[in-house]
Amino acid sequence: MCASISATAFFVLGGAAGSAGWRTPFWAYAVSLLLAPAMAAFLPRPRPADRNAATSPAPTAGPTAARSFPWRSPAGTCALTVFGAVLFHTVQVEMAFLLDDMGVTDPGTIGLAIAVSSVATVIGAGVFSKVARDPAAWLPLVFALCALGFAVIWFAPNPVVLVAGAVINCFGGGIMLPSLLTLAMSKLDHADRGRGTGLWTGSFFAGQFICPLIVLAFTSAVGSLTNAVGLLAVAGAIAAAGLDLSARRRRPGAALEPVEQTAS
Repeated sequence: MCASISATAFFVLGGAAGSAGWRTPFWAYAVSLLLAPAMAAFLPRPRPADRNAATSPAPTAGPTAARSFPWRSPAGTCALTVFGAVLFHTVQVEMAFLLDDMGVTDPGTIGLAIAVSSVATVIGAGVFSKVARDPAAWLPLVFALCALGFAVIWFAPNPVVLVAGAVINCFGGGIMLPSLLTLAMSKLDHADRGRGTGLWTGSFFAGQFICPLIVLAFTSAVGSLTNAVGLLAVAGAIAAAGLDLSARRRRPGAALEPVEQTAS
């Protein structure tokens, strides 16, 4: 939610700054020149005693240190995260080009449109935090929402409908990301979740990296960016159907477990 809120603000600011030239928004990265010395000056540093305590092995750390990381446990979820990241970032990466194809060329208007869809991501993340539901149970629904959003964009007759499709897509993405992260962490012991978080984050940004490459490949194959989004809609729908089928196959076994525990 915090990342999406900041993205919403900076989409608006970036769009406004882009009106002065396409290079202007990149000056925002210069803020790191101010943050670095402030972090060095004000962030607390561990005392030598704390550092020694952190590096010294705990009495029960022997067996844990010898255990290798269970790579297979989060592998499937991380692979799904790569695909999910492609669906999540397509709107953010390609929205400007989609609007430009419809005649919307003002950078401020484009930034505002992307910010509106980003608000839906915040709302989706908030829904995930408030609704007590198994993360795996969310996935068929949220992939279907992403596919529906792409379908609306695919057939959008005007920019307003296109933005509505982006909102639907981003709402699903806002639920999808914490669902995938929570699902990946649930398969790991607490001692492995630090590395597991890094593995999941790497998978997410791998999807971000390949997202424009996939969209470009689809665009070359089907002739237009809008049709490429349509292919992603089909891919998202297939993924949603596959996840739903997988959940239905696991459901009978999952339902038997509480009965056995109660009987014992």
